[in-house]
Amino acid sequence: MKEKVINIIANDDCYTSDIKRKLIKILTEKGYEYHEGFSKNAQLNITIGGDGAFLRAVRESNFSQIPFIGINTGTLGFYPEITPENLENFITNYNTGNYTINPVNLIECEVVTAALSEKIYAVNDIVLKRKDMKTVHLDVYIASNHLEKISGDGLIISSPLGSSAYSKSAGGSLVYPSLKTLQITPLSPILSNAYRCLECSIIVPPEFEVAIYPERRKDYCLAILADGEVFEYDEMEHVLFRTSKKVINRLSTGTFNYWNVIREKFL
Repeated sequence: MKEKVINIIANDDCYTSDIKRKLIKILTEKGYEYHEGFSKNAQLNITIGGDGAFLRAVRESNFSQIPFIGINTGTLGFYPEITPENLENFITNYNTGNYTINPVNLIECEVVTAALSEKIYAVNDIVLKRKDMKTVHLDVYIASNHLEKISGDGLIISSPLGSSAYSKSAGGSLVYPSLKTLQITPLSPILSNAYRCLECSIIVPPEFEVAIYPERRKDYCLAILADGEVFEYDEMEHVLFRTSKKVINRLSTGTFNYWNVIREKFL
């Protein structure tokens, strides 16, 4: 039955496989059935790995509304909050209803080309670059107001949770996860007499739409990377970014402390 099935989505390295076997043993003893991979008939998705495993599971499930929680066998581990040592405590807390479910707003990206219009979603970030990695020129509009032209390697649009990933490496700010914002971070912007733009990232409230207009040239093939998944477009006219009303549900047993994670991972 649906209420007794739990999805397990795990990396395939030896350590993660050991943790998966332990998890399956505990779940079976507690009377749960498990499904390796994604099943729509489950009540919970458990990922085993790092942030990549968590994000991959979310995307492969097509942003399922079934709650997600991760067991961290990776390195950084911002999304998976359960340590392998706390498997039994986690299952006990889950079995007794000692948890909360927190919605996480997705980034919505609407791509408009000469031939199509389609939407792409991401949890962490969306990166816009040229496929050939040459300099790209991008006009940035916020709430229909032209702000700047970014010339450089591209730009990152990140969510609050994604602010600690690629955006931070590019000089962006850390944003507390409960804030519903988008952050625009330029990638290696060119700063000269010919090209000028803001050197800092920009944090945009959820009611504002961000529009990006690339330079219109026939040799442009622009690539969009949504949580690492690549989409390529010819003749792109513009891209719209929004804080989506669409969410995923992240289950928490109360052990996740953002500031502790920041301190442990970066300091």
